[in-house]
Amino acid sequence: MVDNVPKDIVKDLQFVCQLHEQAVCNHDKCREFSEKLSGLLVKLEDMKFYRLADRLMSILLNCNPKEASHCEKANLVGEMMKEVTKEAQKAVGK
Repeated sequence: MVDNVPKDIVKDLQFVCQLHEQAVCNHDKCREFSEKLSGLLVKLEDMKFYRLADRLMSILLNCNPKEASHCEKANLVGEMMKEVTKEAQKAVGK
């Protein structure tokens, strides 16, 4: 996936991943997840981690916060977040 992922990026990914787990039935957390993930995407682009940023963009494309409704793609987004986080953990310091 990527080389030399800084540890702080992995921590940010872990935080956002946990936030998504809390967001499944909570619209405010869902919106916060989307905002934090967007901010992380911008940070990754600024650091020139384009492949990782592209992965986060794919996740955001599947994320559509809705009020008073269960997210239809919660499982998909959750799995995508876990996969990206796991791959980033493996790439720390490479």
